[in-house]
Amino acid sequence: MVANHSGLPVEGIWLDEPGPGDSIDLVLLDEWSTDDDTHVEWLDLHIMETHGIDPTYAQIRDEWVDHLNGDIWVATRAARDLMDDGLIPPATGDPANNPDAAWSMDAQLETELFGLISPGLPAVARSRATRFARVTNRGPAVEASAFYAHLYAEAFVTSSLSEILASARAATPDNSEVAAIYDNVADWHTEHADWRTTRRLIRENYDTDPAWWASRVNFAVTTMALLYGEGDLRETINIAGLAGWDADNNITTAAGLLGVMIGFDDLPEPFASASDVYFNEDLSGDLPQYDSVTSIAARTAAIGALVIAEAAG
Repeated sequence: MVANHSGLPVEGIWLDEPGPGDSIDLVLLDEWSTDDDTHVEWLDLHIMETHGIDPTYAQIRDEWVDHLNGDIWVATRAARDLMDDGLIPPATGDPANNPDAAWSMDAQLETELFGLISPGLPAVARSRATRFARVTNRGPAVEASAFYAHLYAEAFVTSSLSEILASARAATPDNSEVAAIYDNVADWHTEHADWRTTRRLIRENYDTDPAWWASRVNFAVTTMALLYGEGDLRETINIAGLAGWDADNNITTAAGLLGVMIGFDDLPEPFASASDVYFNEDLSGDLPQYDSVTSIAARTAAIGALVIAEAAG
C-alpha cells in the first residue's frame, strides 16, 4: 500500500529522462484508498471466496459487472465495457475486440495475488495468473503476469532474490517477449553499475509502444529495479519510482515481492507501522466500504490453503 500510493504522484512524469535525485518521497495515509493496483485483486479474492479457486469466466464476468465499475483504465476499462456488450472472457482480452490488450500492461499489475496464494507452487501460480490475465490482455502483459506470479510463489521458499529471478526466467519460454527483455536487462545490469545507464537502454529499446502504460517498458523497469535494488526495499522503491513510466505499478510489484521475502515482522519503518485501513471508494455492489490489510492478508492465506490442498502441497 505504501509503495502503491508513493508511486501515484510520480507516474507518467519521467519519460525521456529519469527523475532527479536519489529517492522519492514516501506517501503515508490514514486510509489506503482503492486503486487499480489493488482493487482488481481485492475483487479476485471475493470471486474465489464466492465461487471457489477456479471460477468460470462467466462467473468472473458477472462479478466484474456487479463490482468493477470505477477507477479502471485502458484494456481493463475496455474489457469491462465489452462485458456490457455481452462478451465473456477471454474474448474481452482479445485484441480483435480490445486493441489495447495487445500492448498495455493492465494484467501484469492485477495478478500478483496468484503468486501470493501459491506459496512454493510457481507452476500453479503461473497457470492461474495466465488465466486471469487473459480477461484483459494477450501478449507481453500475460507473460509478465505469469513471470511476476512465479516470483511471488517462489519468494516464500527461496531466500535469494537472484535465485528467485533465475527460477522465473528458467520457467519462461526462450521465445517469449519477456524472456528477451529480462535477458537484456540482466546483461545491462552486469555491464553497467549505474541503473540510469540501463534505464537509457530500456528507453531506447522498449519505449516504442503507444503510451507510457505499456507492458514491455514497465516490465523492463521492474526487472531493473529488482536487480539494482539487490533486495533493499527502500532502494528498490527509489529506483522503480525515479525510472519513470507507470511508476506506481512497478514500485508496487517490486515492493510486494520484497515484502514476501522480508516478512511483516522484519519490515523496516515506516512500512511496519503504516495504516492498516483499506478504503473501498470504487468497487460497487455488496462489497464492504472498509477492509484492513490484516484482513486482506488473512483472506489471502485462507485461499492459499485451498490452493495448497488442491495441489497436494
